[in-house]
Parts: sequence; structure tokens; C-alpha cells
Amino acid sequence: MKDPQPTMHPIWRLVHSGGGGAFFLALWLVACDAFQDPSGPSLTIYTSQDQVYAEPIFKAFEETSGIRVKALYDHESVKSMGLAKRLVAEKGHPICDLFWSNESLTMRQLLEKGVIHSLESFGYRSRVMIINTRAMTPDKAPATLLEWAEPQWRNRCVMAYPLFGTTATHMLALRQKWGDEAWSHWCQKLADNGLRTVDGNSAVVQMVGRGDAWIGLTDSDDLAVGLRQGLPLVSIPLNQELCPIVNSVGWVQGRDHGALVDSFVSFLKAPTTLQAMVEQSALVSQGPPPEDAPWLKPTWEPLLKDASTGLDQMKHFFMP
Repeated sequence: MKDPQPTMHPIWRLVHSGGGGAFFLALWLVACDAFQDPSGPSLTIYTSQDQVYAEPIFKAFEETSGIRVKALYDHESVKSMGLAKRLVAEKGHPICDLFWSNESLTMRQLLEKGVIHSLESFGYRSRVMIINTRAMTPDKAPATLLEWAEPQWRNRCVMAYPLFGTTATHMLALRQKWGDEAWSHWCQKLADNGLRTVDGNSAVVQMVGRGDAWIGLTDSDDLAVGLRQGLPLVSIPLNQELCPIVNSVGWVQGRDHGALVDSFVSFLKAPTTLQAMVEQSALVSQGPPPEDAPWLKPTWEPLLKDASTGLDQMKHFFMP
């Protein structure tokens, strides 16, 4: 995710007044792996939320509460997978107090493994199919993801590497909806048809925006950044093949959370904070996804049980 050119909502005004200190603090934490600070109350939070959105919220919380946030961010190409591996490695001697995730699969896997003991969800963004409007008009775009495998779209389609983040969740949800046989056949045809895979959803937006690909799968917040950059993009409604993506926080097992974590979660879920995220396109809505919307609705227990099989299949199809 690149700069979204934030407006001066009060949450973002705080970070403008204070410079980029939290950014360098995060880099320092990564470099020296030293999270212990005796000088006043503090929280250690790992987050897969894009830093450009999360950092102003951390800073605003520090300004209003006096509680310092020691933040560790992920990298776009692996999204929450890197942080998840760290949390699993730290199980039994945890450093992190709270994990803030902007995708669902990893958080639920951590809950299943006992790395976190509870989670709360809030707000959502969505998966979107985008096209380059200089390459085609919306009425000429594929009407279903199944059409991506047709010869006319050879070498024209792109998505992020499907082993991580929202793309992994999306692909596994399609596998559950279509069934393994139909999904595997489609994946093989996609690979044979020259599907492009890149490092993250923001790279998808840039590739389609340049016209290097004509069609892509990405997230609504990444599309919003591309539109603010003036890229010739539009989303195509494929609701029955797309899915909402909730934000969530998970309490790490083995940490004495107390009132500090609760105070941050209350701040994060406050209407003012969520509205700031909506204004920045980090969220589509403050509330949960509408129950009656015709999106993909994964059944999580069987999806998690069979996720490793689906991920191994995608390694075979898309990462030979």
C-alpha cells in the first residue's frame, strides 16, 4: 500500500503534527528486537493493517491515553503470514499483547492453534475485480472469474501470490463454493492461460493501471489508492465470487492484558476512529458486512480444516 493522501480528519491531524517518529520506532523494533521499556505503560501490537492507516491511529491513541504503542508491521508481499509465523514461534513466551489483522484466514488459524485466545471483528473492506478502462469498457469485461481462463484473456489477468493474505482467503473461499474438482480445473486453466502473479494487491493495482495487465483481483483499499493516483481503473461487480474482509483484533495467549489492551481496543473500535478509516478507504463500512449481500460466505471450520490442501494445490498451479 502506498500513500493514500490522507485528509485532515482529527486522527490523521495528530500524525501530521508529530512527524514520522512512530515509523522509525517500528524500524528500530524490527532491527533490535527489544520490546522492553520500563518508562511508563506500553503495549506491543503486531499488525497486518497497512502502516499508512495503522500508524496515525497508534499515534492518536498515544496522544490521548499516555500509553505507548510498540508496533510491528508486516510486509506487503507476505501480508500477515510473516507476523503469524513470529507469533507461533513466540508461543509459550509471547512478546506481543494484541494482533490487529486486516484479513480473516490468518487470524482464525492463530485462534485454532491457541496462539490467540479470543478475537473481535469490526468493519470491513472487500475484494474487487478491476479493469483498465483504456484497454476495455466495463461491458466487455469478464462476467465471471471463470472467464479468466478463456483464450481472449491470455496473459491479461493478474492477482497477488495466492498463498498469503486476502488472495489466499479469496481463493480458498472459491474452492469451497465451487468444489475441489471444478476449482482445480479452473486453476490449471488459469495457469495455462498465462495468469500473472505479483507481490501483493497494491502491485496488482499498479500493473492494471499501467496496462501491463487488463484485469486484476485486489482489495477495495488498494483500488482506492489507485483511483486517487488517477489510474484508469474501475471495479466490476462480481459479488457472488467476491468476499468481504473484516478487520479483527486477537488477544495473545499468555499475556497479562489488563486494562491497557482493553483501552486500545475501545479506542480502535470507537466510531470516530472507524469513520476515519472509512474516509481513508481502509474500510468500506464501520459495521459488519450485510447479511443479505450476495457475497461469498465461507464456512470457516471446514475451510480451515482443508486449507493446507488448497494452499499446496495453489503452490503447484501458480508457483512451479
